This record gives sequence, C-alpha cells and structure tokens, in this order.
Amino acid sequence: MTSVLLDTSILIHAQRNRAFALGLDDFSDALVISRIAACELIYGSRDKKEKNVNRLVTQLFKVIEVNEAISKRAFLLIDQYGLKTRLGISDALIAATAIEEDLVLWTLNTKHFEMIEEVELFTSKAS
Repeated sequence: MTSVLLDTSILIHAQRNRAFALGLDDFSDALVISRIAACELIYGSRDKKEKNVNRLVTQLFKVIEVNEAISKRAFLLIDQYGLKTRLGISDALIAATAIEEDLVLWTLNTKHFEMIEEVELFTSKAS
C-alpha cells in the first residue's frame, strides 16, 4: 500500500474520536505525518493534559521533516494558488510534503487541497 500522509484534521479527529482512531490501526504501517502537522497539533492544544496527549499522538507515526525540496515546492504552491484560494503556509507545506514524498494525503478539509492537481487525496468517510 502507498504510504498515507495524515493531515492535522485527521489527527485531531482521531484524538477526539476513539472509535475512528481505532480504525487507523488498519493502516498503521503506512501512515506518516509531516512535522508541520505535528507542530499544528501541539500548537492547538487547549491545556497541558491535551498537549501531553497530542505529543503522544505525534509519536505514533513516522514524521517527515521539512527539507529544501518540500520548502521550495511549498513556495511554488503558494505562488500558484495563494491569491486565488488563500492557500495557507501550513497547508502548502503539507501538500508539498505529499507531492515531494509521493504520498497520498488524508484530510477532512478537502477544500484546502482539492485545487492542487499534484496532490492525490485519500478518500474516507471519517467525519
């Protein structure tokens, strides 16, 4: 199976919905996250308890670091889509990670990524 890059929305959904999180076990060997998603999860923590849980969640997955190729691709995506769609920096870096690492992107925010032709979105009924 192709590796799947989890967007922050999937991590948050899994953290808050244990039944959904259990379904991630079916893919566990193929799931990865970007350093950006890990940062967003920690940043979005509402308190110390949630921050500790989020830190543990990030440790469950292989983390893809931002490198020169990913940052350059993110710049190109922002240049191409930024004005028209307001593509944000975090989403551009996550999309660039998927493109550069040849990963399928799993997100609950498909509107943030569907305009980027180079990104293959994983489809699921998680919501």
